Amino acid sequence: MDSRPRFVNSNAIVRLSDLPNEVLLHILGFLDVPDLLATSRFRSLAVAPILHRLRLRHVRTILPPLLTSPSRPSLLDLIHRSIFLTHTTVVSRQLARSLTAIRLSRRLAARPPPEALVQRSVLPPECVPGNERVAPSLVAKKRAVEREQVRDGLRRWVGSVFERRWREKVEGRRRWEESRGVGRVWRLRRFWEGVGRGEVEAS
Repeated sequence: MDSRPRFVNSNAIVRLSDLPNEVLLHILGFLDVPDLLATSRFRSLAVAPILHRLRLRHVRTILPPLLTSPSRPSLLDLIHRSIFLTHTTVVSRQLARSLTAIRLSRRLAARPPPEALVQRSVLPPECVPGNERVAPSLVAKKRAVEREQVRDGLRRWVGSVFERRWREKVEGRRRWEESRGVGRVWRLRRFWEGVGRGEVEAS
């Protein structure tokens, strides 16, 4: 495998539009504030109306030779590529849009009611107008929120049940130790009760 460094062709043309924003920001980061202010003038010059007037004037002078150039595609070629639209093409497209709109309106008018679509499992039950009327695109998110609420409730319920059972278990263990005489508190209380009665001497 060749480990020699590869050099970029110096003849390659790199445009500013080809560079990513990260590279441009990195380049601008080396400029001082006066230089950045100077480069910001290009923004105002690029949108200046006089620049576009000069550009259009220049285009008017160079456009006729380009239109008569032999490398320019023919009118039929431009029509086939849908670059140039004739009046007939525009009218036919408008007619196609009108026919499509008419078909859609008729199908929407003849479609079954939402209740029937719910019975056929086409629409979820939340989309019925009599209920809480939810858009079909929001039904999945609504159900996800409801499931999360149920999970939170179950989480709290399981936590409360576990805590109650843990307390009952600790209390039962304490009572059992006291009844068997093995509990620490019970032993201390018995010891100090014996000291109070004089049965046991405190060391």
